Amino acid sequence: MLRTGEVFAGYTIKRVLGQGGMGTVYLAQHPRLPRLTALKLLKRELYTDAEIRRRFEREADLVAQLDHPNIVTVYDRGAEDQQLWISMQFVPGADASCADVNVLAPGRAVQIIADTAAALDFAHGNGVLHRDVKPANILLAKAPIGQPERVLLTDFGIAGMRDAESTLSSAGTITATLAYAAPEQLTGTPDYLADQYSLACSLFWMLTGAAPFQGANPMAIINGHLHGAIPSLRRYRPDVPPGLDAVLARAMAKRPADRFGSCTEFALAARRALMSAVPQPHYGRPGANHLPTEAARTAVLPRNPVPTNTSEPIGSGGTARPPQPTPVPPRTSQPRRPLPPRRAPRPGTIALPDIPRRPGGTPPGPAPPPPP
Repeated sequence: MLRTGEVFAGYTIKRVLGQGGMGTVYLAQHPRLPRLTALKLLKRELYTDAEIRRRFEREADLVAQLDHPNIVTVYDRGAEDQQLWISMQFVPGADASCADVNVLAPGRAVQIIADTAAALDFAHGNGVLHRDVKPANILLAKAPIGQPERVLLTDFGIAGMRDAESTLSSAGTITATLAYAAPEQLTGTPDYLADQYSLACSLFWMLTGAAPFQGANPMAIINGHLHGAIPSLRRYRPDVPPGLDAVLARAMAKRPADRFGSCTEFALAARRALMSAVPQPHYGRPGANHLPTEAARTAVLPRNPVPTNTSEPIGSGGTARPPQPTPVPPRTSQPRRPLPPRRAPRPGTIALPDIPRRPGGTPPGPAPPPPP
């Protein structure tokens, strides 16, 4: 374990960011650039294991090919004092496993899954599998004020190349986290749909705080993934819509062929199921649950509706008299005050038309004499 202030491969150690089964991640100062990086070191006692060394080196080679806003960037890699290291993008914030599920809104959980799905589909399109999708590998970056939250997928340490002659799990060991491992991953035949299964398990955890399959020992968890019925979300969260259970059931199907075609398709289905429970706006009288018809939206009401008189007696013919319009009294106006008589023009002047004057105004006085 490196201490604060120590220098490793030119990087100055600041503090420990996290520890895993393969090594430790440190916050370190770049030796030449003014920026902080995440420096991942392989455990020294595992350096002699050729399979683990190969897997660790492959992580950098795989992720270096993936340029995506939702995937952590790899800067450099190397070996120092019988330890392999990888320098990666430092993401200030926390990972999804640190989220408080009691306050995490379902809409935000689904958005986190959607961003992660975009990263996985991009990796799958480039022939890369992750094989260890879980909340701890989904980073939630601190967003600037007014900006949306940024989600990044990290730790491709046990990833493998599709259609390769040999996979990174060929040693016969289970390298995925059991709580989120797909059935085919446990039997040694995973493909890109295994990441979708793990992503669905991650959404289940973010909504409930529990893994979908639990047990007192690893074999009980494995048996749940292989043969157990998919638990219902509503057993833990009665407030979520029933449609979300159906979406998770498909994404976590035992047979990969029964799942969604891509991780993004799964995320979109989860969003639609969640939005189906949002109440729609009501129109009309209070308590009415209907939208206005086209006729109601386009109807034009009369400007002066004529009230009907329902108190008229029925005539001898047995039919009611037609409604009579209510008489409207004629408008009355006040008579205008007469204007003063027009004066005759003086000799040598031009007569102008009368200029309207305010009623009640005083008529102008005599005009001044013309100049000599």
